[in-house]
Amino acid sequence: MADENHQGFMDEQPDHSLSELNRFLRRAKDQDDRALVLSLGAFLEDTLGRLLMAYFRDCKATKDLVEGFNAPLGTFSARIKAGYAFGLLTIEQYKDLDLLRKVRNAFAHDWKGVDLDRPDIKDMVRELSGYTVSPDERPSDDTRERLLATLSTCCLELQLFLVRLVEGRVNKAPDVSHRLTTIPPTVAPGRRFV
Repeated sequence: MADENHQGFMDEQPDHSLSELNRFLRRAKDQDDRALVLSLGAFLEDTLGRLLMAYFRDCKATKDLVEGFNAPLGTFSARIKAGYAFGLLTIEQYKDLDLLRKVRNAFAHDWKGVDLDRPDIKDMVRELSGYTVSPDERPSDDTRERLLATLSTCCLELQLFLVRLVEGRVNKAPDVSHRLTTIPPTVAPGRRFV
């Protein structure tokens, strides 16, 4: 049951989610290296946040964990780790996203300029799994193509998983909470319940 004060924050529209992905992928192809890496990072960070929110209980506590001020799951790194820990990401997705996070940080924190041809960046991109939607497609040796193909596939997989969660075709986090008794406590007038 949704928290009354925050009802509806999980109203995700599957068609909107996939059209956003298509729009993003069309724009990404024309971006320079820096914009591409930062955009991929931002899009996937947002997708992971929405995925976690769709998986957890629909309540204010979830929003506070994922999006609130100083949210414990508010960073790309924390969302990647949480996604993997909760079984929402495969090991390959986890590793690919963590590599993207490292590449993104290199681009975000270097004001002099970075490109995909820099040796340390090339090495990280070379470590990407190379997964693509087409089983016949081989991972590219071109750094930009490998980055875009691998992480576009990851974007698609996570967006489709999000749609399945929202539509109820995949189970949300199970409620495994329990009490030692099913009888609620009663308090006599004038006595404190401890």
